[in-house]
Amino acid sequence: MLVRSSDTGLTPVRRLRIGVDVGGTFTDIVALKAQSGQVWHHKEPSSPNDPARAILDGTAAVLAMAGATGADVSFFGHGTTVVTNMILERKGAHLALVTTRGFRDVLELGRQARPHVYDYRVRRPAPLAARHDRFEVSERMSAKGDVLQPIDEGALEELAATLARASYDAVAVCFLHGYVAPAHEKRAVEMLRQALPNAYITASQAVAPEYREFERFATTALNGFVGPRAGRYFAALEAGLRDLGITVSPYTVTSNAGLVDGATVRAAPIRTALSGPAAGVAGIGRILEAHRLGDLVTFDVGGTSTDIAILPKGAARLARARAVAGHPVLAPMVDIEVIGAGGGSIARLDPGGALHVGPESAGADPGPAAYGRGGRHATVTDAALVLGRIGPGGGLGGAMALDLAAAEAAIARSVGAPMGLSTTEAAQGILEIATAGMARTIRSAALSRGCEPERLCLVAYGGAGPLLGAEVAEALGIRHMVVPVAPGTLCARAVLVSDVARDFSVTRLTPLEDGSDIASVFEEMRADGAAWLDGEDVGPRAFDCVVECRYEGQSFEIAVPWDAEAESAATVRAAFDRAHEATQGFALPDRPVEAVTFRLRARSTAPDRMPTDAPRAMAGKPGTRSACFGGTFQDAAVWRRDALNAGRSIDGPAIVEEATSTSVVPPGWACTRLDDGTLSLRWEGAA
Repeated sequence: MLVRSSDTGLTPVRRLRIGVDVGGTFTDIVALKAQSGQVWHHKEPSSPNDPARAILDGTAAVLAMAGATGADVSFFGHGTTVVTNMILERKGAHLALVTTRGFRDVLELGRQARPHVYDYRVRRPAPLAARHDRFEVSERMSAKGDVLQPIDEGALEELAATLARASYDAVAVCFLHGYVAPAHEKRAVEMLRQALPNAYITASQAVAPEYREFERFATTALNGFVGPRAGRYFAALEAGLRDLGITVSPYTVTSNAGLVDGATVRAAPIRTALSGPAAGVAGIGRILEAHRLGDLVTFDVGGTSTDIAILPKGAARLARARAVAGHPVLAPMVDIEVIGAGGGSIARLDPGGALHVGPESAGADPGPAAYGRGGRHATVTDAALVLGRIGPGGGLGGAMALDLAAAEAAIARSVGAPMGLSTTEAAQGILEIATAGMARTIRSAALSRGCEPERLCLVAYGGAGPLLGAEVAEALGIRHMVVPVAPGTLCARAVLVSDVARDFSVTRLTPLEDGSDIASVFEEMRADGAAWLDGEDVGPRAFDCVVECRYEGQSFEIAVPWDAEAESAATVRAAFDRAHEATQGFALPDRPVEAVTFRLRARSTAPDRMPTDAPRAMAGKPGTRSACFGGTFQDAAVWRRDALNAGRSIDGPAIVEEATSTSVVPPGWACTRLDDGTLSLRWEGAA
């Protein structure tokens, strides 16, 4: 296919890289032409009942925009919320759990800790496998890997027949100490697959080969629970892409922002629980690294939720385990806080008459009342429209007309009339409550990670991040905020700067002083990582090693980098002591240290880095719109982002519109367009 080039006429499209981010309200698609750096952005309403459909429709649309065909695509990567939604909605497989005799109730017992200390109404989620779906097998391994009791293959054969008759969709195998001695788990998987050829069989040694029984059991059960439906989703996506003529195998973003192939993600779909937002958080440091912004807080506001992350010196932090809908997931994840508030969050009154915003969302269908698709609930988007922060023709850069009358009616009906407020007052209240909740979460997240909120730079993106970012920053005392280019599709764009990467982990309780044993463990893991990268046919590769250590007698670990060529046990010990003092306030230099869990990340750097994609400045003058700030309507200058020249500064109140988002510059703020197209907003008001 040919596309028009401004200087050479018709130019062949030879390499097109596509990144996709599936959100609760919109699916974002970005296509990059590798030779020229030209980029196309598209937002497609999500299709929750069939997530692959929105991806395929959006991909077809962006191919048409680029004047390309599927054969021109050299890379396809996507972040998805499919697995997270399955867990949240408990719409997974009919699951059986097979475990060591005597350990049937590990999932039920958990950690014997209430999810909320002072609220007895908050309950732990029910196990994904009910007690009658959990089965025991006679076998036993020691914590050192010795066989204490051979596996009873006769009983296992009978159990396999029982499971086959019960028509289970998935079976999770999790034996005691399977993380250190996986032979029994592997044998059980082999026999179960023979008896249940159509079932999804998973085992802890392949999903979470780490100690701590409850977390390992829960992670393996989650993987089995989501496995069959996730497999069908990935298969449908791959088939649909082939129908579009895309011959390259698609990659999926994992929760730690690495890209993995289809076979890997189908074997462990639970590793995609934070797929979409992870790419944005990990990629923002690369996209903005030239600006040297220091410590960042990312503020990604979509239609359904807001994702927040603290990035010291612009680098994403990893958490070794997180809870998803109350279920622990033992896998590295980008450290992200999620708030149930976004552009589509519904405003409602509780039985006492107090106003709440979220976590319920109008979603993609019918969406906010302003979308004109039958939505009747008042949402944050409706409030922004009523207050003039976005204009009636401002949806998706003018591609979606917004219904002001419908938004006013929804707010008056749901909030204004019941509270005795005018429509404007009710809309102002909705925005204030939404932004106050977001600011509160950022403050808590920053302080708990040792950062002072007012010293951070807020990076606003997502469809509604730039819309609300300045007011959230002001509430926190943050005086500097930036809005990247095309903020509404940044997570999809970040997929294009993500590395092909896979994490490997193993638990081996080893005295840190025995450095040779540590080196040998990492050497084995490096071989596994190299073998995986060999199958991916990728370019330059690297291996990042981390060893989690603790003082003898402790029950928690701290991660310390390990370099087999440069590090010695003594230097790692010193680094651990420093890290312990920094995070816990003290160190115990005379206490022995043991290495617990070894982690290796095998990665290949993305061959084509995302360009700055600075929008070409176009001639244009600002318009004006009456917008409400602090309860008072004022005339605000309305700029097209591509009409702002580099170095141009504008004072608030002002509004900057573009295809994927709207940036609001309140009174007391000034906005400057930087050379690469980034908007830099500074609060000039009193502290």
